Amino acid sequence: MSTNIKVAQVAGGAGGNGIFVGITTSATLSDSRVRAYSYACTVAQEIVIADQDGPQIKQAVLAANTADTIYMTDMGIKINGKVSASGVTNNGKIYLYYG
Repeated sequence: MSTNIKVAQVAGGAGGNGIFVGITTSATLSDSRVRAYSYACTVAQEIVIADQDGPQIKQAVLAANTADTIYMTDMGIKINGKVSASGVTNNGKIYLYYG
């Protein structure tokens, strides 16, 4: 199965909480499949990625100055409606790889 993986960030590009938009298109991310996500946090926190049905991904970041990329199975995680991030504080960054 071939797919075109795209990247989304929180609107405005400064990190933090909010709705995800495509990096190249600035279009709101909705109704797709998350294939992976990357984060960089300066403080310990819990990152939550949610859609219209509620939280779909929760990531506990237990230490300050932590970064990682998490890859999903081949099918990814189905998201419905607009996708948002919460819990990303103190200038933390999060990126979704979708498609």
